[in-house]
Amino acid sequence: MPKRPKEPHAKDPRKLASGRWQARVTYYDPETGKRHETSATFATEREAKKWSREQEMAYRANPHRTPADQTLAEFFADWLKTVEARGLAAKTVRDYRQMAAHPLNAFGHKALNKVTPWDIQQLYTAMAESHSSRTINYVHTVLKRALADAVDWGLIVSNPAAKAKAPRGQRQPVEILTPDEARQLLDATRGTRWHTLWALMLHTGLRPGEAIAIRWQDIQWDAQTLRVMQAVSGDGSRKILGPTKTERSTRPIALGSHMMALLRAWQAEQALQREVAGTQWEDHDLVFCTRTGSLLSPRNVARAFKQDLQRAGLPTTLHPHCLRHTMASHWLAAGQSIKVVSERLGHTSVAFTLQTYAHLLPTQQAAAAEAMDRWLLDEPSPRHPHEK
Repeated sequence: MPKRPKEPHAKDPRKLASGRWQARVTYYDPETGKRHETSATFATEREAKKWSREQEMAYRANPHRTPADQTLAEFFADWLKTVEARGLAAKTVRDYRQMAAHPLNAFGHKALNKVTPWDIQQLYTAMAESHSSRTINYVHTVLKRALADAVDWGLIVSNPAAKAKAPRGQRQPVEILTPDEARQLLDATRGTRWHTLWALMLHTGLRPGEAIAIRWQDIQWDAQTLRVMQAVSGDGSRKILGPTKTERSTRPIALGSHMMALLRAWQAEQALQREVAGTQWEDHDLVFCTRTGSLLSPRNVARAFKQDLQRAGLPTTLHPHCLRHTMASHWLAAGQSIKVVSERLGHTSVAFTLQTYAHLLPTQQAAAAEAMDRWLLDEPSPRHPHEK
């Protein structure tokens, strides 16, 4: 005789470190008996208890609730699992979860199909008192993307986030090194263990997490090509070596002869370090690693970069990511195709590259305008074919 499905039940609200109260309800799939839990946070214990009782009664009345009946919090829990399954970088998934916390704290208890553009607009207004427009826009992006998937999957009719208005934020200009500053950095670090890393990032436009994940097997010496196959995300005890940020981030990158020579020299230097480390050496085949062969911490790389900037007499407010921006900016200023630059950077689209580096294009437009002036002034006007 099949077991009778367990009854849903509300748990006592739990007070969080933030002072808010978390309400929790456990329920069971009527077909499989699998246990599930839904939760939401509230300002008071009373509100949390009220919501828990309502949810328990809803599950008792209808154990076969459809996905459209689920709360926004329940939907997001499932959606984040699908995001992970799509192969996005662990850091991206963590960022999505962090951004999703804002709408879930505000109205995660509401049914998915009851969330309105006004709910979302009120959230942005409240966030504006203590958060930057950049953070609010990131929340908007995540919410809009998740609810667009809900529409595609037939869970809701329309996307309420598409009708809400995120604040207009000033996009921060990318920080770059001038050619002279880049040479200062490389000259000041010549002979140190960081010189080749900074040179490679300047040469290739790799993200810091991609650069410190490069293995010797990823370098094709005869073809003078580097294949970006993985990346480091997280930091400290949470740092992991995993897939690149997006599918397009996995890419081949052509290297120049000087860069190849630097890598050869660094390979020989690393062989000496391996001998010194002896049995303490951890062989992960990493091009850039600690003195015992283990994975570098992105935080320590950023710290070393600031120290080397100081050594070179450059502003120490810069981050290693500026080397990526430096490569892209100077390639575009030199007239390289935006498509070529986008492919080298591993951007998801050319449009994103244009948005990021649009400030460089007016100088090229001015040059084109000058060329048009010369063409109009120096060349005779073409005769229309119908003129005699």
